[in-house]
Amino acid sequence: MNTEALYVEPGGHIEDFPLADDADRQHRAIAAELDGPASAWRLGRHLTVHANPNAHQRPRNQVALSTWHDLAGGPGPDLRGPVIVTGAPDGDGLLQPLPAASAELVAHWASLQRAASVVDGGPAVSAAQDIGTRDLQCDTYAVRRDNASGRWAFVVLDGIGDEADVQAHVRRWAPALAREAALSGDPADAIAQIRAQILARSGARRWHPMDPGAVAVVAVYHHGDPALRLAWSGDARAYRLSHIAGLHQLTKDHNYAQELLDAGRTPKEWDHNSVTANLEEGEVGSAQVDVDLVAQLILCSDGVYHPLETHEPGLLEAAAELALDAKDTAGSLVAEALAVGRCHDESRDNATALVVTFPRPTAC
Repeated sequence: MNTEALYVEPGGHIEDFPLADDADRQHRAIAAELDGPASAWRLGRHLTVHANPNAHQRPRNQVALSTWHDLAGGPGPDLRGPVIVTGAPDGDGLLQPLPAASAELVAHWASLQRAASVVDGGPAVSAAQDIGTRDLQCDTYAVRRDNASGRWAFVVLDGIGDEADVQAHVRRWAPALAREAALSGDPADAIAQIRAQILARSGARRWHPMDPGAVAVVAVYHHGDPALRLAWSGDARAYRLSHIAGLHQLTKDHNYAQELLDAGRTPKEWDHNSVTANLEEGEVGSAQVDVDLVAQLILCSDGVYHPLETHEPGLLEAAAELALDAKDTAGSLVAEALAVGRCHDESRDNATALVVTFPRPTAC
């Protein structure tokens, strides 16, 4: 089923936008809604994005940009302010309804953007992603706030493999894991609860390696609680950037490379790819850190940290330390990881960085 069109604001608010049955009336209505002239950027049969080309001072529309990037596998136009997303025009210039798959993707990125919006007195959250040289983006992230308790949860999932069912799997379970962690306040228990739900949904007694899977890292923050609580399963990582002492890894990988290191042996090039635990089964690690010692919390997939620590030791820390804020940190880490991969002529994994800064206590 197709949606006629969607009106999309930078903050993640979306609503249906009706399309007239005449091309001229369609374009006049779009221009009126966008308060000025409207330019159109078409991405094949997937969608057409209409934006005001004079909105230079407006915020970037991250929902539209992320949707474009997901479909195209690369960056899109500099879309700012509200946009209207339609289907492609037909031979007579009449805009067609937005395909269902594209509408679902817009809704997906809009929900993430709404969840990551700053709440007064709450943490500042930003994320950056790139598909790398993969066919699909099988990383995802989620942010949730439990309104009753005020707890926040932050999640990064890195799907195992590069198939459509893996992509659907991470997009289903990342928000569920974030909701569970924000509700309970215990990220390790949240992983256990989601494992049970995954098995119940599949009807299996245990997860099979041929089933869709993902590695996970989750953090829980509650204003007034001095501890930032973390849990993970697999090799997605959490780091803290401290105010004075640099970057510190808070998690320990669940993979064959780490097992070799623990045994005093040297891993080979691809040993890090053999994970020994994931969201669906295996060990769950947990840790906590004094939130006052955290200038920034960084959750990331191995597509971010692995190329940096393999080829440019110290660049991960330098990129984080030199960034201006959470948004700059997330973007810099992903950009540096991709640049290093290109420099060494390597295939590049999906890369995701979710960065959080927390409210600082004020002096009385």
